[in-house]
Amino acid sequence: MSLKKKRSPVNIAVGILVLLLAAAGTVSLGLQLWRQISSSAGEKNRQRFAAYEAFIAPVIMNDPDTFDDITMADMDQLISITLWSILDDNPEPDQYEYTDKGMLLPKSEVEERFASLFGGERKPDHRSVDGGGIEFLYSEKEKSYIIPITGITPIYTPKVIEAEEKDKAVYLTVGYLASTDWQQDSQGNMVSPEPSKYMDITLGISADGSYYVRAIRKAERL
Repeated sequence: MSLKKKRSPVNIAVGILVLLLAAAGTVSLGLQLWRQISSSAGEKNRQRFAAYEAFIAPVIMNDPDTFDDITMADMDQLISITLWSILDDNPEPDQYEYTDKGMLLPKSEVEERFASLFGGERKPDHRSVDGGGIEFLYSEKEKSYIIPITGITPIYTPKVIEAEEKDKAVYLTVGYLASTDWQQDSQGNMVSPEPSKYMDITLGISADGSYYVRAIRKAERL
């Protein structure tokens, strides 16, 4: 005859308490992991958006016209974007030659940057251009652009709102922040303005994983 050991109410209560604590610990651990994953995902998105913004900053700084395909884009604007992209890298001044009109930027360097910005489907047609209020003169004799020693405030800076990667392309919705609308708070920190407008920018993805601009359109999603 087998005997069944009776469980006391105290033992049963302790058992339930242990199970509840274990469950609470599991939920707490789950929430902690979820927060860490969410925080990590948010940081990765922030870094990804920042990389897109850095790439397109010289593209939108002087608000180029829209185009559905790079072959339809205004060549003057493409060259201006390319020159500003090089200058935005703060190149070492000593590596260039100078004339009395400014620094000489070799067209070979411009062609290389043009391809990295806009892909290989279109080649630059070298000419003098208006770079957002500054004239960049092209000298066929020097085979260089003459860059005046001056500065300029960009019309817009970018803020990526959405980014979707599919079909070997990245589709960005970008807020254009007017440079004149930035403010300072009481602690002296810069406060970004609301975007003046939104644009859709399509980036192609090269075989090596680098980006290039394929299209700029008026935003449809916002």
